[in-house]
Amino acid sequence: MKKASCPACHGEGQNVLALTVKHLVQENLRDTVHEKTTYYLCLSPHCPVVYFDTSGKTLKTEDLKVPVWYKDGASPKYICYCSQVTEEEILSTIRQGAKTLEDIQRMTGAGSKGFCLTENPSGRCCHREIEKILKSARGASSQSQ
Repeated sequence: MKKASCPACHGEGQNVLALTVKHLVQENLRDTVHEKTTYYLCLSPHCPVVYFDTSGKTLKTEDLKVPVWYKDGASPKYICYCSQVTEEEILSTIRQGAKTLEDIQRMTGAGSKGFCLTENPSGRCCHREIEKILKSARGASSQSQ
């Protein structure tokens, strides 16, 4: 996928479909999202820009209907947008004994609905993010022993 730089912070951008952007922007901004435009997701947690295009047009956190999990101040911090499972719920499940992605899915419902393209700001499934949390929790757990 093509990469681009955010016009606000110059950080890395990740390609995202217009369909994703259109579903997640506030209702009054939907008509400004065009199907033929290439959009990018700003990956910087400190930048208020969520989406941008090659013309420099930006959509910021306040322009979206949902908080973006990795952006500063996101609340709630959803990891699975389809089932509205937060990072804290995943961590709690790990503390309760979940050891695998499948355990977390079974115990929380995360990753089970498949509406990622229109519900998750990245337009991607949450499995990778859950795996990162699981790996981080395993690392923290082994260091505390």
